[in-house]
Amino acid sequence: MPEIKFDTLDAIPEGLREGAKEVDGKVIINVVPKAKLDEFRDTNIALSAERDTLKQTAATLQEIVGEDPEAFQASLEEMRQTTQQVKDGKLKGTDAIETEVNSRVSSMKGDYERRLQEAGQETKAWKEKAMTADQKFRQSQIDRAVTNAVLADDSGAQPQALTDILTRAYKTFVVEDDGKLVAKDGEATIYGSDGASPMTPKEWLEKLRDEAPYFFKQSNGGGAGGAGEGKLPNGMAAEDFQKLSGAEQLRLARQGGRK
Repeated sequence: MPEIKFDTLDAIPEGLREGAKEVDGKVIINVVPKAKLDEFRDTNIALSAERDTLKQTAATLQEIVGEDPEAFQASLEEMRQTTQQVKDGKLKGTDAIETEVNSRVSSMKGDYERRLQEAGQETKAWKEKAMTADQKFRQSQIDRAVTNAVLADDSGAQPQALTDILTRAYKTFVVEDDGKLVAKDGEATIYGSDGASPMTPKEWLEKLRDEAPYFFKQSNGGGAGGAGEGKLPNGMAAEDFQKLSGAEQLRLARQGGRK
């Protein structure tokens, strides 16, 4: 996992101090420990199971009212009208039959109205929960894919910029209903270098290097005035940026990401 060295423990941002260790007079932190990656995986599995449970529950509730709640409501109204006709004497028979009909209609009407009201309330609540779980699941898919791309050995990205990179990724990537991660510009798909497949997180990071080079490790070669140096925070040259402490680099990178 990527590690960053600091001169002292106080120089490390508070949120990254957990797990810091001292080596050769320096304080070293693992920016994205294995426990964090395990958390991404476990969260993804839990959200998948929760979403499946919510969908199954919603389907069970739908069996009560059927596919057409309006038709179910119309049946109740028809029973109300029948009851009223019996009370008005328009439907006549023996006293025993009339009494039995009134009793049964009244019982069925009350039971169906109660079940309809309860089913409507529960269906709404479960749909809201299912939607929330689905949104969390989709975001976890983006988190995992982009995090893997950022932490790849050849990405060149600054690990401490992961949070800001993910914020930008949420504006580009969506998870479609089939579970596939797709880069979008509005409703249009953004294609990768082959012109046929959607752009991958790795390809997106390569484009992000041009837009926000301060999220990436700077090369020591090339001299001043390189193509990407003018875009560093405060117009700083790459060589000067590399001389800063880890904490100062993190502060300037976050500041630049808010522009």
